[in-house]
Amino acid sequence: MSTLTQQRRVGAMGYALSVAVILALWQYGSSQAIIPLLFPSPLSTLRTAMRLLDEGRLTIDVIASLRRIAIGFVIGSSAGIVLGMLMGSFRAVRIVFDPYVQFFRALPALAWIPAAMVWLGTGEESKIALLVYTTVFVVALNTMIGVASVPVNQIRGARCFGCSNAQVFLMVKAPATVPFMLTGMRLAMGNCFSTIVAAELLAPKNGLGYLIFSARTWMQTEYAFVGIVILGLLGLIVDRAFVFATRRLLQRFLPRPNR
Repeated sequence: MSTLTQQRRVGAMGYALSVAVILALWQYGSSQAIIPLLFPSPLSTLRTAMRLLDEGRLTIDVIASLRRIAIGFVIGSSAGIVLGMLMGSFRAVRIVFDPYVQFFRALPALAWIPAAMVWLGTGEESKIALLVYTTVFVVALNTMIGVASVPVNQIRGARCFGCSNAQVFLMVKAPATVPFMLTGMRLAMGNCFSTIVAAELLAPKNGLGYLIFSARTWMQTEYAFVGIVILGLLGLIVDRAFVFATRRLLQRFLPRPNR
């Protein structure tokens, strides 16, 4: 049996043990609750999820949230990469935009909900705008750092071989910045899953955020727990898929892992 296979088996066993411990603690905590309705058990949450799935409501909410996250993430990442490359490559652009990047990235998307409602209404545009906002500055900052971190000797070596500025950018700077871009995108993806709950407060009709917050109206705590667990699982699955896809498709640009 190879070392890599053993590492994977150990990792899978570690994940399984961790999940089992959390479920056991959750079950114990729910059994000790004074009012079980306020802290439903894992089995109660699972039954509620299956019922919502049979009704079709859970599928609609999951698709709606993932669609908004995907659109906001793609738009925000694209804009962040362009802005970060420009800021990292040109000092004048960095001087102009760096204060705004640092200012806005410190403000949570939740603070912009009233303004988003006034400017864009309560439709899909305002929700996606909040997701774009929570993505673009993280990706831009990481991309800018990546461009600035390219060793000067690599740039000088490319110029010694007669590369133009465009060729240096495409053949040296851009490939060396890919790991930083992906790190920023991975962090931004987590921000999107955190922000979707707040974004779907804007007069929604569906989505996991809507499922979580609408549960309080009728004290349907199981519904809130279903939304929380599903959102967390989706975040984990999407993150693992993102890492797997980037390692397969962009392996030549990524540093080799330590053995």
